[in-house]
Amino acid sequence: MDLAGAHPALLHFTEVGPRDGLQNLASEVPTAGKLELVERLLDAGVDQVEVTSFVSPKWVPKMADAEELIARLVGARGHGVLERVRVLVPNPRGMERALQAGVRHVVANVAVTDTFNHRNLNHTVQETLAELAVMARTAALQGCRFDVGLSVAFGCPFEGLVDPDRVAELADRCQELGVAEIGIADTIGVADPRQVGSVVEHLLRSGIPTEQLSLHFHDTRAMGLANSLAAYELGVRRFEGSVGGIGGCPFAPRATGNVCSEDLLHMLARVGARTTVDLQAMCQTAEFLEKLLGEALPGRLYRAGIWTGQPS
Repeated sequence: MDLAGAHPALLHFTEVGPRDGLQNLASEVPTAGKLELVERLLDAGVDQVEVTSFVSPKWVPKMADAEELIARLVGARGHGVLERVRVLVPNPRGMERALQAGVRHVVANVAVTDTFNHRNLNHTVQETLAELAVMARTAALQGCRFDVGLSVAFGCPFEGLVDPDRVAELADRCQELGVAEIGIADTIGVADPRQVGSVVEHLLRSGIPTEQLSLHFHDTRAMGLANSLAAYELGVRRFEGSVGGIGGCPFAPRATGNVCSEDLLHMLARVGARTTVDLQAMCQTAEFLEKLLGEALPGRLYRAGIWTGQPS
């Protein structure tokens, strides 16, 4: 069955492995290894790579080489590569650093609940929204694309279930700020397909178009692919994932890896989605990352291989 139906638009895929994937691992990856990972992902045809975070090294030491990584990436591939690169900025200071490094596309986060937002950003939600307004104005003046992700949009480890009205309210605030893309994140991997459908439908009714929505799932409870399919069936065409399924949020208890990029893209392709990403190259990138980290990754496709329907 072709689930693309009346929505055959090309997928837009953001690879978050170099940032969201690596930040929570026990092992330390040198800048040269990060650079090769980013370049492999770009060569695989990923639309956008979230390469690093301009966060204080005190909070996330593994992102301390943000400026160096951007400089080395530009040195290797030219300034044009910045059109396919996004970085996370936690606050106006982080955005200032990113702009000084030449970045042209940033994403900031705000949690749906105050408790998680305080654990993650040391602010209330309202305080972070005020900072986002400042950052949105700065981005507009500098010609920088500005995205916002809504953390714990399906459930919070400290406050429990999240009301879809709250998610829609914050998405509306982001839209008012002129945000380009609004990411909806299952930060601790508690969503299920029915809940995903309910939240996405709620957002659509509130006036957020599918073209502005991006879904970011974690596979903590083995629901990542099913949840992605539920969003796809409702017309969502923007997704995020992490190569090999690595990563997790360092500020969320037991928040294990993101949904695996190559597994997700393979599943969506099998139900009719169109993508420019080379799945074989993504599997090879996962193999490279496995060797770089010295351990097997959670992803499945890179180990099982792409089935062609022919006898092996």
